[in-house]
Amino acid sequence: MSWWWPFRRKEQQRSISYQDVWGSGGDAVLLAGGGQERALRLAPVYAATRLLSDSVAAMPLKSYQDLGAGLRPIVSPKVFTRPAAVGTRYDWVHRCMTSLTLRGNAYGLVVAWDATGWPDQVEWCHPDDVHVEDNLAAVPVWFYKGRRLEPGQLFHIPAYTLPGQILGLSPIAYFATTTDTGLLAQQFGRDWFANGSTPAAVLETDQAVGKDAATVLKARFKEAAEGRDVVALGHGVKYRPISVPANESQFLETIKASANQIAAIYGVPPEKIGGTTGNNLTYQTVEQNSLDLLTWTLRPWLTRLEEALSLLRPPTEDCRFNADAMLRTDLLSRMKAHGMALDQGWRNRDEVREIENEAPLPNGLGQTYLPLSSAMSVSLDPDQANARNVVEMVQKLGPGVGVMLTADEARQILNRAGANLTGHYTPPVTEEP
Repeated sequence: MSWWWPFRRKEQQRSISYQDVWGSGGDAVLLAGGGQERALRLAPVYAATRLLSDSVAAMPLKSYQDLGAGLRPIVSPKVFTRPAAVGTRYDWVHRCMTSLTLRGNAYGLVVAWDATGWPDQVEWCHPDDVHVEDNLAAVPVWFYKGRRLEPGQLFHIPAYTLPGQILGLSPIAYFATTTDTGLLAQQFGRDWFANGSTPAAVLETDQAVGKDAATVLKARFKEAAEGRDVVALGHGVKYRPISVPANESQFLETIKASANQIAAIYGVPPEKIGGTTGNNLTYQTVEQNSLDLLTWTLRPWLTRLEEALSLLRPPTEDCRFNADAMLRTDLLSRMKAHGMALDQGWRNRDEVREIENEAPLPNGLGQTYLPLSSAMSVSLDPDQANARNVVEMVQKLGPGVGVMLTADEARQILNRAGANLTGHYTPPVTEEP
């Protein structure tokens, strides 16, 4: 069965070389991305985009086969394991998220296809290098560095779109005033401290002091202060420090206000990018903090990327980010969660061991999905004759099995020993002569 998909090649074609994709010819001024890189100089913008990009890129990306009744894990294709010529999968996802958070669009140039015609390598382009002929067109016509691209050669992910438009809205462009305000406040603070627009302190006296005497007093004070020594100035000189005037320290409040506004734009917690929450909200554990960030901030980005990246594969395949990797709890909580998963039967022992980076149990002993509550504890009584047979059978199963068995293992042993399924020995019934 053959599928048609926007990014599938009808026939195998020569892959575009790496030099073709990242060749020369771009305008150096245009490539600088003045608004984009300038906005990154503002700490809250850098912190917000870094938080989103790092968090999403750090999550494992898994591939699944859609069986109709559910998803079955499969081996991830190359486009999700080594999608770019330079960097790792982490770098690839990070570039995509950086482009989305700064410019509202991520443009991927499909440069290689596999034997079945699906994308094998996608290189993210600088947003300034890509433009669409008509933002309102039903079928977009894309250009890369002025060169018209073939249909399906550009992979586009918009972040925030208006109805009828193709391109996503750029947060930096639409909130340039907020960014500029923060940058100006940041620059004012730098100039204020660097230029010393207000003296740090005043040496004052009621006596007449000439220029030469003032220079000597100031030099003597600096010398003593640098050596952390006692200052003896004389002439009735007093030291009076100068605090920052309230009207000139407002740039600090402006920077905090800008951080809160940027946090609202990107949907991230203000305290994580230098802002303030404005209330007494606290988190009892790191896990709850991570859960809040995952639920309200990262989940929309994950869903957007999952649905978009799944378009690079046949309709029967999906990709999903493993968000559980972000909710790494303490050892005790993790062990309790594993115990619940085993007891309820929706994970087997080998799957739990894989999560903890442990090897599977030998002879397939960890493949049973039977709840632990169904396992049977065999009661062994050395005074009962047939119980010795039970002990021998348990020992024959091999080392490390013990007496806690699954239902099938216990049923087999107990049947041979002449016991019932309750796990307690039942003597055989004999008729009296």
